[in-house]
Amino acid sequence: MKKIVDLQERIEGKRQKRQQEQYQEKIETIQRVTQCSSCHFKCAMCGQYLNETDPSYSSDSSGYEYTFCDSCRWEFEDFLSVSRGEKYSGVFWHNKEWEKMWLAWLDYQQAIAGFMNSPEFDLLLEELDLEP
Repeated sequence: MKKIVDLQERIEGKRQKRQQEQYQEKIETIQRVTQCSSCHFKCAMCGQYLNETDPSYSSDSSGYEYTFCDSCRWEFEDFLSVSRGEKYSGVFWHNKEWEKMWLAWLDYQQAIAGFMNSPEFDLLLEELDLEP
């Protein structure tokens, strides 16, 4: 009788294994998104990798909480000035849509930071530490 295979048990085992693999993939995706979004070795806006010896690497010197390459930092500074009403940048592409793009980018950055400061994210980190 030991040679009889319980099909229901095998089907359930495969289903649980597939669910575990999907769960692991989701955790890895969250891990990549949060790590990559806070990486200080690439521009937070365009994603260009920066070298600490490069003159464009200025994570501490910019005074912003984000690391930018020179071009994106200049654009961000223009955005801040325009959004405060301090000046008109004079650049033809600095239109309403350009401002919306920067506002959406800031919202995205704040949403990721909010998620990373949530109790659920802390639980996720604890779970990752427990895994062998």
